[in-house]
Amino acid sequence: MKSLVYITLFLTALVISDACQTKDPIPLAPAGAVAVAKVNAAKAYFDVTNLATTDFEFQLSGEDFGQGVGVKAIEVWIGLNSPKITLAASMTSCGNGVGCLYPSGSLGPLPSRLVATDKLWKTFSTFPATVSIKASEAAAAVGVSPTSLVLNDTFQLKFVVQTNDGRRFDAFHDGICDETRGQVGDCRLVIRVDNKKALYQPLK
Repeated sequence: MKSLVYITLFLTALVISDACQTKDPIPLAPAGAVAVAKVNAAKAYFDVTNLATTDFEFQLSGEDFGQGVGVKAIEVWIGLNSPKITLAASMTSCGNGVGCLYPSGSLGPLPSRLVATDKLWKTFSTFPATVSIKASEAAAAVGVSPTSLVLNDTFQLKFVVQTNDGRRFDAFHDGICDETRGQVGDCRLVIRVDNKKALYQPLK
């Protein structure tokens, strides 16, 4: 009798297990696209000593990795981060490596998702595009005065990609666009309010 009960329970478990398994293949995710930005090294930050005329410049393009998706347009959103960081002399002279000191605040918070305070600055539809933004424009876009900017404030330019098939990508997997490890895609750029003497390290 016990054997019959065990066999019945075993067969029931098999039926339940089979019912829980999917027989359908997992569909492949549709191909997408990302923004690619290359900063002009000669205009890679906002000079804190000349905020009236200083500008930041980069070349913007799109990449669909040969999947035929096509980039229709790229929205450039802007936000201001004021981390209130003071860099010590050892931070500016040491660079990267063991024994170096690092700021305690975040100059470019992650992840670079759009937040409520970000503002749409411009939308570009011709690529590659040479993009230039003055400190005064950046300040006006987020509703502050250029005179209120201080050393180590940062502006974040975040990219939202529109593809030819009507989709809009405003978030990306960190294997393609994570701001820190050199992936081909760029989720954002970080513009430092800085000077050459205190320039700590380039940030994307």
